[in-house]
Amino acid sequence: MRQIISVIIVGFWLLAAAASSEPVDPWKEDRALFLKAYKALNEHRYREFNRLAKQLRDYPLYPYLEFWEMRGDLVHVSNEDIAAFIERYQGDSVSARMRQSWLYQLARQRDWKKLLQEYRGNQPVTLQCYKLQAQINTGQTDGLVDDALKLWMIGKSQVKNCDPVFKYLDDHKVITEDLLWQRIRLAMQQGNPGLALFLAKKLPDEDRAWVELWRDARNRPAKTLAAPKLKKDSPQAREIILYSVRRIASSDADLAFEKWAQLKPRYAFSDAEIGELEKNMALSAAWQRNPRAHEWLEAVPQAAVDDKLREWRIRTAVSIGDWPAVVKHTADLSVEETRREEWRYWRALALENTGQRTQALEDFAQLARERDYHGFLAADFMNWPYEMGNQPIEYDPVIFEALSQKPGFIRARELYRAELFIDARREWAYITRGMSPDNLKLAAVLAEQWGWHDRAILTVAQSKDYRDLNLRFPIDYQKEVRKIAQQYKLEPAHVYAVIRQESAFNKDARSHAGALGLMQLMPGTGKVTAKKNNIPLPSTGLLYEPDKNITIGSAYLKQVMAQFDDNIVLASAAYNAGPHRVKRWLPEDEEKPAARWIAMVPFNETRNYIQRILAYIAIYDWRLEQPATPIRKHMPDILPTDAYKAYDR
Repeated sequence: MRQIISVIIVGFWLLAAAASSEPVDPWKEDRALFLKAYKALNEHRYREFNRLAKQLRDYPLYPYLEFWEMRGDLVHVSNEDIAAFIERYQGDSVSARMRQSWLYQLARQRDWKKLLQEYRGNQPVTLQCYKLQAQINTGQTDGLVDDALKLWMIGKSQVKNCDPVFKYLDDHKVITEDLLWQRIRLAMQQGNPGLALFLAKKLPDEDRAWVELWRDARNRPAKTLAAPKLKKDSPQAREIILYSVRRIASSDADLAFEKWAQLKPRYAFSDAEIGELEKNMALSAAWQRNPRAHEWLEAVPQAAVDDKLREWRIRTAVSIGDWPAVVKHTADLSVEETRREEWRYWRALALENTGQRTQALEDFAQLARERDYHGFLAADFMNWPYEMGNQPIEYDPVIFEALSQKPGFIRARELYRAELFIDARREWAYITRGMSPDNLKLAAVLAEQWGWHDRAILTVAQSKDYRDLNLRFPIDYQKEVRKIAQQYKLEPAHVYAVIRQESAFNKDARSHAGALGLMQLMPGTGKVTAKKNNIPLPSTGLLYEPDKNITIGSAYLKQVMAQFDDNIVLASAAYNAGPHRVKRWLPEDEEKPAARWIAMVPFNETRNYIQRILAYIAIYDWRLEQPATPIRKHMPDILPTDAYKAYDR
C-alpha cells in the first residue's frame, strides 16, 4: 500500500511540474528527514530515530530505515518479525539483503534447521559453507559431497567457515590422494605454494618431498632443474620440469628454450605436454618482444594451437612487418574471430602491403564505418571523416513513464540523491537484473536524466546497443574540465576520455587496487602530484571530489605526457600500467609505428586502454562540437628508450 501511495504522490508532482521549469523533487523534505533519521540511528540516538521514522512511513526509503534498525540488533529480533519483513518487501532489494543477514545470524546461533528452511538463491561462499554445515548437523547429506568438493577444489585457501565441511570430507575418506594432487596442481598453477605444502601434509613422505621440490621451483626454477630427484624420469619429475621451464620462460624465453632443448629428449613427455609447454614458452617470448617469438609461435605443434596463440602469431607478424604471414594467420582464425575489428584492420593492411590493393581498399571501406579505434584507423587510411553513427534511443513516453514509476527505480533515485551511492547501486542492480534489452535501454535513459552517468553507461552496455553517444559519452563538469585542461595544456577531449575510461563518470569510484574518483588516482600518486603542483590536499578522501580529482588527475596526466614527449599513446600506457613498465616495452634501437607497437603491448588491459583513449578522444571531439583530430595525429612513431624522459614512479 505504501508503495502505491508513493507512486501516486510522484505522479501528482510530475503533473504539477509540467507547467514549471523547476526540477521535480517531490521528496526533498522527506529526504532531509530520512538522512537525519539515518544519522540518528548510526549514532545510537534511538528516541530521535523513532520520532523521525514515524514521519516517513509513506517515504519510498522507509523500508531502509526498518532494515537498518532491524539488522543493527538482529540478535534481539524474533524470527517471526524477520520473516514478516522479508515477506512484506518480497521482490525488493531490502528483502533479499535481510534474508542474507538473517542466514548469517542463524549460522552464528547454530540454528541449522531454520537456516536450511530459509536458505534461498545463490549466496556467498561463506553462506554456502554454512548451508553445508547445516546439512551435516541435521543429517540431510544428500548432494553434500558434490557441493563440498566444488568448494574444496580450487587453487587458493577457502574461507575458514568451510573447514568443518572439509573435515567432513576427510572423516568420510572422500579426499583421495588423486584429489589431493589435483588441488596441489591448481594451487601451484595459481601461485599458492603455501596451500600446496599444506595439502601435501596428508601425502606420504615421498610424495611430500616432491611437492617441496615443486615449491622450490617457483622461486628458483633453474636451480631446481639440477636437483638429483629430477635425474630419473618419473611422472613427478616431468611435472616439476615442465613447471620449472615455464617459470624460467616467464622472465627469460631464450634461457627456457635452451634448457628445454637439453631436457626434452631425456624424458617421456607426452605430445600434449610438449605442445602446451612450447606454446607457453612461445607466448612468453612474444610478451618479452623476443625477436624469435614469431618463429617459435609458428613452430608450436598444431594440436596445441588455440585462439590466444593464433592472436599472437598475428601480433608478432605485424610487429616485424611480415605481411604475408599476417594474411596467412588471419585466414587461420575462427569465423567468430575474423569479425573482430582488430583482425579486419591488420588483414586489410597486410593485403595492401602484399599488392592486393583492390581487396584491401574494399576491406578498409567496410571497416571505416565502425566507430572504434580500428574503424578510425581505417578511416584515416582512406582519408575519410569518422562515422559517429549517433542514434539516440527512441522510446514510447507512456512505457518510459511506467518504468520510471516502478518502486525500485524510485528508491534507487532517492538513494542516489541522498548520496548513499553503494545502496543506490545495489538497488539499481536488483531492479535491472534480468531485464530485456529494450527495458535496459529505457532504464539507461532514466539514469541519464537523473545525471547518474555511470549507471546509464553500464546499463545501456548491458543492452548491447552502443549507438546513443550522448548517453554513452557525457560531458559533465564541462566548465571545470575546460579550465583545468587549459591550465595543464591538455585537450579537454583527452581529459574527458580518461574520465570516461577510468570511472565512467562515477565520482565515488574505488578500484580493487584503491584508486579513487573520476580519474582513478591512487592515494599516494594523488599526494605526490598535489605536493609537486602546489595543490592543497589535506586528506586523500578529497580525491572523491570531482573538482579536486580532475585537477590532480590532469596534473598527473600532464606529468606522464611530459615524460614521454607529449606522446598520448605512451602516456596512456603509463597512466594505466605505470611509466616503469612502458620503459620496458619501448623499442631498444629502432622506431616502431605506433599502431604496431600498441598491438604488441603484453597486457590486454593496457592495450585496450590505449585504444579506447584514442577512440574516446575522437568521440569527445565530436561531443564538444569541434573537428575530430584524426587519431593518427596522436600516434607518432614510438622511439627507442633513450629518447624519452621516462622514469620509475
